[in-house]
This record gives sequence, structure tokens and C-alpha cells, in this order.
Amino acid sequence: MEEAPHCWPGRNTGLTSLYLSMDDSQASRAGSTSPAASASTASHGSQMEEAPHQYANTSTASDTAASLPESQSEGQNSSNLINSSWEMNYHEAAIFLEEGENNDKFNSHPRDRSALPAYLVTHNHWFYSLDLFAALLLLSLATIEQPAVFHVRRAGGGARLVELFGLFLVGISIVMQLRWLGPRTFLTHRRSAVKGLVTWIVMLIDAVVVISRNKTHFRVTRAMRPIFMVDNRYLGGVRRFLRQILQSLPPIMEMLAILFFILLIFSTLGFYLFSPNQEDPYFSTFSQGFVSLYVLLTTANFPDVMMPAYAKSRWSAAFFIAFLGVSLYFIMNLMLAVVFVVFSDIEKEKFRKLLVHKRRACQYAFRLLVTCSQPSQVSFRHFHGLLRFFRPGTSDRDAFLIFKALNRSENGRLTRNEFYNIYDMCGYAWRTQVPPPPWFNGLPGPIRGCCYLIRRLIKWKWFDYFIYFIIIVNALVLITHTIILSTANIPITHDLHVTWDQITVVALYSVEALLKIIGMGPWHYFRSGWNVWDFAITALALGGIVAEEFADSFFYIVILRPLRLLRLFRVRKRYHAVFQTLVILLPRIVSAIIIIIITYYFFAVVGMEVYSQYDMKNCCVNTTVEQFYKEDNSTLYPDFYFLNNFDNIFMAGVTLFELTVVNNWFIIMEDVSFVTDFWDLDKPLRASHVTTV
Repeated sequence: MEEAPHCWPGRNTGLTSLYLSMDDSQASRAGSTSPAASASTASHGSQMEEAPHQYANTSTASDTAASLPESQSEGQNSSNLINSSWEMNYHEAAIFLEEGENNDKFNSHPRDRSALPAYLVTHNHWFYSLDLFAALLLLSLATIEQPAVFHVRRAGGGARLVELFGLFLVGISIVMQLRWLGPRTFLTHRRSAVKGLVTWIVMLIDAVVVISRNKTHFRVTRAMRPIFMVDNRYLGGVRRFLRQILQSLPPIMEMLAILFFILLIFSTLGFYLFSPNQEDPYFSTFSQGFVSLYVLLTTANFPDVMMPAYAKSRWSAAFFIAFLGVSLYFIMNLMLAVVFVVFSDIEKEKFRKLLVHKRRACQYAFRLLVTCSQPSQVSFRHFHGLLRFFRPGTSDRDAFLIFKALNRSENGRLTRNEFYNIYDMCGYAWRTQVPPPPWFNGLPGPIRGCCYLIRRLIKWKWFDYFIYFIIIVNALVLITHTIILSTANIPITHDLHVTWDQITVVALYSVEALLKIIGMGPWHYFRSGWNVWDFAITALALGGIVAEEFADSFFYIVILRPLRLLRLFRVRKRYHAVFQTLVILLPRIVSAIIIIIITYYFFAVVGMEVYSQYDMKNCCVNTTVEQFYKEDNSTLYPDFYFLNNFDNIFMAGVTLFELTVVNNWFIIMEDVSFVTDFWDLDKPLRASHVTTV
């Protein structure tokens, strides 16, 4: 940013109106100078007063300064240049505020006017959506790549072309970012360097090698694809969550080191205490004892791991009680406490840094909005110009109200301290104290009267109580009907049909929705999330009744009506508070779920590359887990554990989820260990993992 080359002294006139334009201000100053000989000088001075005190990087400040009028005939040209400079200042000030809001570093700010087009292209929702589409496209390739979920003829060649197309779209994003950042800033920006110089180049080389060799190979690089998704602008919350996890790793690793040390001590003790017992397979070797205690830490094999030793000596229970007491109930809970404290400290520090970052953004933006005559205050005219770029959808009324709310001094100009609150004020929704007339106010008399009666009916508290009563009765009838079917041993098939009571309830729900739409108006009705939920359930039930005439399976859509029981959360304040808390936490929950899915994707790809060639059916013969993997009818209730494999991305995800739940997870681990002989992968394979494209 450049300082204004020259600020001429001029009269500091008071603000007579928030909407006083620059031309009116100049005219009032010119009118106060009566001698005709000084008209040109006054015009020159007033234009300099209205010139920006500081020019933006993207503005042509030197051109403006060089073209300042030397005579009265050149005043119009200079005024146009100053207005153009103000527009660029508004735009760049809005960019500063957006960088503060998104917690972007200021070194990524557009360097000059030539960098602005690339910046604007990459910072719009269309480009964000294209970048997200490319990331999702690359992730979805795992469904058709070997080992594939959907076996499509010649899917290998198509997958390679789709991968190149997705990498091409990501490459466009990288090139545009390099254009407005510059090579030096791009290389120092860690996230951009990891995405552009490491991940993208490695994956591009890998894809080209596969196409040139016309066959696949050990492609663990596919596990790097989630990096493109995490880098998307829409996933800022996910990046913050990941950053917090990485920042909290050092104390967590210290606790894990302590836990590992305890496992080593108890594994050594267990080996010397229980290995002489030939009937105890859990501590036959030191490594087996370590694995058994690690599984015991998750309680998945308790008390099985204790029983052989306990059968020989009752005193052996003290060993397992001591281990669980120290590791599970002390160290693990201590680790949770450490994680909580570390996360809390990181969260506080994050908000502190974000507040400081936003204040710096406000300072940079404020410098671009002040004039030479008022270098410490911002007028409404320039504030409104800023909002046209920072909040494009803001109306003139809302802009005026935001300005008035910020202007605590009520002098018609904003100071820098007042300007700091712009983020909070721009987040408010403004509405009039007097509600607007209902939508049917202009209808003919009889129709308007009926609409007013409907409006009074839906606002009557007993109307809601009646609907709640219908919801509860409907749920009780459905539960009673289900219990009767289950006790009568009637098989549930697709031959069930919608009964008259179900049609009656759906009709009542439809009438309720229609009355509320008429009484409240469609716009106000669908602004409520509860109304949208009720309408969706009712519409599905109506569609299910109609479709049930063509296919019996649609009966199950009709019985989804009890989902309206969630609406009873509005009845009691305690339930309402619980639901509101869930809504508040929903963004963080979604971020956590996305991180879990990304983690699953990474390990699923690695698992497919390593284990997809092994057949789990009827494996693990003469082992403790043999019965779980039998496919024949030799067992009364087959366990179907052979389905827990890495044959494709979906099955791998389910397997990883079972490991996350930790219930019987050691069975899957022992199966994989058996078929691979722990680290030996040179066993006969079920099918070749190398396929021709």
C-alpha cells in the first residue's frame, strides 16, 4: 500500500448528513469561496481532501497523483481517477477483512494490480466448488480402481483418465494460487507447498507411470488424495481441527510413552509368571504377552485372557487387576484429562490469535477508508462503499443501521476503535420492531377474513397441543401394532399395506401443514427448521401412500411418521436446550466426522494395497478364531467374520469401523496375522493384485 503522495490542507467541514455525497460536499466548499479567481484552487483543494489518505496495492496511486488537476478544465478527469482509486480501496479493504475473518495470513494478500484478477478468480464460490468437485472426484476413484467396488469393463483406463482430469483441475487451482502469491510466498506457505509441490507432483508422476506401464503397481500414493479435500476453502473447520490435533500431539505422545513403558513391564512380568503354564496361550512368548496385554487394555479379551492363569492360581487375578487399574483406569483417564487441558488451551490461544488477527485486518482496512482531510475517521460514504464488496447483499437500510450501531459517539464518523466491531455488527440480522402485515392483507375481504381466522387458529396454544397428542397417539399405535406382530410370530414381508388409521394421521398432518402455510405465509413457514422437518416427513408419508399402490416396499416410508416425535423437544425447555446444544455443536461434530472419514480413507487404501489379496474364508485353521471364519454350515450360527476384509474401499471402511468400536477387534487382528504370517507376505495369493489397464 502507498501513502497518498500529497494531501493538501483544506477546510474540515462537519458532516451534515450521512448520505452527503462527495459532489455535494465539494459544492458546499466551493460555494463558501466567493472570489472567482480562487475557484480553481478551491476545487483542487477539496479534491485533495477527498483523496484517499493511503492507496491500495491494486490502485494506481502514481497515476492519480500525476494526473491531479492543474487547471479547472481538468477537474472532471481527476475526479474520475480519485473515484476509481476509492473503488480499488474499497475492494482491497474488503479483502483485508475477509482475510481476517478466514484467518488467512496477510502475506497472501494481492501484491499489486496484476495479481488481483487471479486472486478474485480463486476466491469465489464457483472456484471453491470446482476445487471441491476435483477433490471428491479423486476420492471416488477408489470405488472403480482395483480392488474395485463397482466392476466396470475396462474401468482401469477410464479411472486413469478421470484421475488425470481431476489432477488437471487441482493443477489449475495451484497455478492460479502461484500467480497471485508469487513463487517466494507460495514456497513459504506450508499448506500450498505440501499440496502443490509434494502431493500434486507425486500423484501426477504416479499416474503417468501407471499409464505408461499400462498396469498398476503398489499405489499407496492414493492415500494422499484427502489432502486436496482438506485444503478446500469450505473445510476451514476441518483444517483448524486437524491443526489442534497436531498441536496436542507432544503431550499425548509423552503419555503414550508412559503407557508403552507400563506394557513392557507387565509383559515381562506376565511372561515369567504365566509362560510355564502350558494351558495358557496368551503369555507363551514375550511378544504374545505384549499383544495380549495391549488387547486387554481395550478390555476386548477380558476375562478370557485371565482365565487360564486364574484357573491355576486364584492369586493371578491380582496381576490383571493391577494392570487394568494402572493402565486403563489411571493412565488412560489421565491421558483424557491431558487431551482436554491441551485442547482447551489451544482453543483459547486460537481465539486470542484470531481476535488479534481480525484487529490487524481492521487496521489495514481502516487505513484505506480515511481521507486526507479526516485521517482518523471513516465517513458513511466510504463505509457503505466497503460493504458493497465485503457484504455484497447488504441493503442501504442495513448498511445505515450497521453504521449507526458502530458509531457509539454518534458524530457521523467511525473511529478505529469503533471500526473494530464490524465483524460482529455485520453478523446481525436487522428487522423492524413492528411486524410487517401478513401476506394475505391485500386479498379480497372474505378470503382475507378466512386467512385471519386460520392465522389465529395456528397461533392458539391448544392447536399445538392437539398436534402433539396426535403424534404421541400415532407412535403408540405403531409400537403396539409392532409388538402384536412380533408376539404372533408373523413374518415381516413386503405384503404389509397402509391402514385407515395411518391414512387418517397423514391427512391430519397434511391439513396442519396447509393451515400453517396459509396462516404464516410460505416464506415464514419454511424459515423454521421444525416446519421444514415436519413438512418433509409429511411429504414422504404422502408420497409413500401413493407409491404403495405400485410397490409394497414403499410401506416403510409411511411408517417413518413417528420421526415427528423429535418435535416434542420443543415442549420442555430442558429437551429444547439439549437439542439447541446439539445444533450449536453440529459444525464441530461435522468437522470431526470428516476427519474420521479421511482417516478411514487413508488406512483403507493402505489396507487394500497390503491385504486385499488374502482370502479370509475358512482360514485360521487350528486357531482360537477358526470358528469365526467358517463359511460352511458346520456351526449353528455362522459369524461371517470373513467379510471383515480389505477387498474394496467400502468393506475396508466397515472393517476399520469395527476396529474403532474395539469389540472383538483382536479377532480381525489375529486373522490378518495368521494369513500373512505376521510380517511374511509371501504366501499364496487369492488373485494377482497386478492388473492390466
